[in-house]
Amino acid sequence: MNKALVALYARVSSGQQVKNGTIGSQLAAIKDRIREDGHVLPDAMLFIDDGVSGATLIRPQLERLRDYAAAGDIECLYILSPDRLDRKYAYQALLMEEFSACGVEVIFICHTPGDTPEDMMLLQMQGMFAEYERAKIMERNRRGKLHGARCGNVGVLSGAPYGYRYIRRQPDGTPAQYIVNLHEASVVRKIFSWAGIERLSLGGVVRRLAEKGIESATGKPGWDRSTVWGMLKNPAYKGLAVFGKTKNCAPRPRVRAARNSADILKNGYSVIRSKPDDGIGIPVPAIINSALFLTVNEQLEENRRHARQGRRGAAYLLQGLTVCGHCRYAYYGKKVSKSAAKGGAQYSYYHCTGTDAYRFGGIRVCDNKQVRTSMLDETVWAQVIALLSEPERLKKEYEQRLTQASEHSGQTADAERLKKQENQLNVGRSRLIDSFAEGLIGKTDFEPRIRVMTLRLAELARQRVKVKQATENQHELLLLVNRVEDFAAAVTERLSTDDFLMKREILRALVKRIEIYRDEIVVVFRVNPGNDTSLEAGSDKTYGRSLPDCLRSTNSSLWCSC
Repeated sequence: MNKALVALYARVSSGQQVKNGTIGSQLAAIKDRIREDGHVLPDAMLFIDDGVSGATLIRPQLERLRDYAAAGDIECLYILSPDRLDRKYAYQALLMEEFSACGVEVIFICHTPGDTPEDMMLLQMQGMFAEYERAKIMERNRRGKLHGARCGNVGVLSGAPYGYRYIRRQPDGTPAQYIVNLHEASVVRKIFSWAGIERLSLGGVVRRLAEKGIESATGKPGWDRSTVWGMLKNPAYKGLAVFGKTKNCAPRPRVRAARNSADILKNGYSVIRSKPDDGIGIPVPAIINSALFLTVNEQLEENRRHARQGRRGAAYLLQGLTVCGHCRYAYYGKKVSKSAAKGGAQYSYYHCTGTDAYRFGGIRVCDNKQVRTSMLDETVWAQVIALLSEPERLKKEYEQRLTQASEHSGQTADAERLKKQENQLNVGRSRLIDSFAEGLIGKTDFEPRIRVMTLRLAELARQRVKVKQATENQHELLLLVNRVEDFAAAVTERLSTDDFLMKREILRALVKRIEIYRDEIVVVFRVNPGNDTSLEAGSDKTYGRSLPDCLRSTNSSLWCSC
């Protein structure tokens, strides 16, 4: 028994729980139980998801745990309670079934272990109650915050911005409030004055702050441009804080790849800005007047419109598409400074974010090379032109993929029907549990029926995910089919004009990403650039083409060591 392969899984949902040390209490309780059972827990077998929602299966450490279990590296898994594994009952049942098939014994610290039907039913009911409790708490919080915001209570906001100090609700009933921090407020007025009256850019404001030795809110000597931009866009400084500036939506694809987690969202959803009219205004003490705030935001909009025609010239053609093949951070365009050029030409290079030591505490996380922007732009554009030289074949392939995607989605029940079946099963399951609890049916009838319903619910959840992915792929293909001939014609007619925006539009429609390695560069197309157009039904394939002209051995001027 002491030689069993033991693992531990723990999870907390929010950053506040992480900050308060809730994860530490989980780990302590689980480790104590492991020692009591006479097991030894290796350091590599701790699977901890900090600040990750239990409403999604896409969790980095849970994914790693499932891989270990499938490989047979785990015999016994310790978890604090069923809701730490997953808040949704269907997902919880799916994971328990998966672990059981892999020969993993799951032990919940706050749940008496057992394999009897009664124990299994209790576990299932705990999962349902956890899911119900989560939904109830979220709805209460949402409605409570909306009511508080409409009543002008600043306590519903996440915290006070720079320039204010947040005062909690007092025991005598005095409501929470913002108090102006005089020193920080003077800095805020300077920032708005520099941006609105002196018409400085964000970079100019950041440099001015550094010259005057003004520290940021976190005590750092340097300010980030995004921080300054957020301050200039925050209406709280004109006396009206806004509740509901952002909202959650379905997961959206990343424009830039993130290191080691390009396709995994932490919470299973994306956060976007709400429409200006959707927010609820809460009066707070004003630091600047409304006229200055309006002037600053008009200046920011003007800067955005003219950014491409600024002194730095147009944006880079492949911006947002280039990614490091080693560290997975994005590449960004950067011009060589005059001092570094030493009187020579000031070339621009695509530069790996991972090579910037200042972003990672003074230590670079990648040593990949810089790539000359002009030469990479020309090489990739030539590949796209070659792909667009046969628009009929290109359109035919897109139409084939669209037809196959439609046929595949037709073989699967649509999302509405699946949702209806899921609702019917949930109602039937509730009635079955009530009947068993009231003694209307016996255990011999209850157990097989509840087991079948549980498996069916898990299967419906998987089918809904597949239908959603197929629908998104089909929609994307439909858009491409309608535009591909126009793109090809635009290239033929306007190639001599070097229209920047047209090139950008074509590249983003046909190129998914450009992976830059130390010895090669790979363009990953959304369509097969070769002659073989055969595809599996419903597949979401991308195709890569290596650029031999970009290799250092054949074109060393493209590269620049960093």
